[in-house]
Amino acid sequence: MNRSLAIYIHVPFCEKKCGYCDFYSFLPKSEEVMDDYVDNLLREWELYEGELRGQEISSLFLGGGTPSMLGTERLLRILTRVAPYVEKSGEITLECNPESVVALNIEKLMAAGVNRFSMGIQSGSDRLLTIMGRIHNVDEGIKAFRHLREGGAKNINLDFISSVPTESDEDIEKSISLINQLNPEHVSVYSLILEEGTPFFTRYGHMPENDTEDRRHVHRYEKMLGAMGYEQYELSNFSKPGYKCRHNLHYWELGRYIGLGPTASGFLRHTRHTNMASLGEYISSIEEGKKPVAYSEELSPLDRDNEFMMLGIRLNEGINLNEKLPSGIPFKDRYGIGIERNVESGLLKICKHHIVLTERGRDLSNQVEVDLFQLEEE
Repeated sequence: MNRSLAIYIHVPFCEKKCGYCDFYSFLPKSEEVMDDYVDNLLREWELYEGELRGQEISSLFLGGGTPSMLGTERLLRILTRVAPYVEKSGEITLECNPESVVALNIEKLMAAGVNRFSMGIQSGSDRLLTIMGRIHNVDEGIKAFRHLREGGAKNINLDFISSVPTESDEDIEKSISLINQLNPEHVSVYSLILEEGTPFFTRYGHMPENDTEDRRHVHRYEKMLGAMGYEQYELSNFSKPGYKCRHNLHYWELGRYIGLGPTASGFLRHTRHTNMASLGEYISSIEEGKKPVAYSEELSPLDRDNEFMMLGIRLNEGINLNEKLPSGIPFKDRYGIGIERNVESGLLKICKHHIVLTERGRDLSNQVEVDLFQLEEE
């Protein structure tokens, strides 16, 4: 289990809300709204600073929303305050979108500590980008990628979404061709989930799910990315050697993290907390000198064991059977019966003392997690 600390910052601004997105984000009414957000984010940071003495911070991730919408100077204000706490060999990721990253001074941001960029390019098909409600096209995505490279970026992730309604084999081939053309260090491919309350759910929620088609599309990505030299190290993530996302690995290893910004979540001292989901309420709480926490829950040893299992089983390297769980119980002792059952059904296999999802198990990973999950001490 990871003993270091990570920091996540949520930036809740977007130029346009995508039809599938259920994250907290909105178009700010003015530049002043973004200024106020940064002012209060740094005040929230001050509420945590005293707890960080002697802590090893391995990664910082600015996500959203669209952090690149803040512009270079606001981002530098944040980085100047927070980045010095990250260890010298640490990872600092800036999430960005093609339409706003081209206005950023990449050299200045890298000088301030950013060493990884994650761009939501989402598809190599203009038709699908239109369906998703994205405000960039493929050519603009290519231009944005080149802007990052010309600015000196040597570690770039590109996000793609699979199984968008009406997605065809031709659309997938266009995305794969784009990845091959740009050659990023890391690729994430997420299957679209229709979230209630989104325009996509209203428009497509009545359609029957086609898991077979979804998995066929994902398998195509897996095969082609493997041929290009990418290693799949998690269900949705692929990297060139040496470019796995340390921040996400920190989550999957049940590491501790601080969440800053509205709706951001943190996990400290066995307690998960989530910040307020309203920028106004968030700012009001900070002005009163209080952490803007809306909800917190202390996880029991069994809760933490289950979390460790559900996160770790997503990794291609699997989980060591002798690994000590947060409760102190060896993994094989806690989940042994369920492991045997899933090995017999062909969903898990044991490789060098690790349990690993089989190819069929990766397709049914949620089923495996539910089957292993324990509701009470056995």
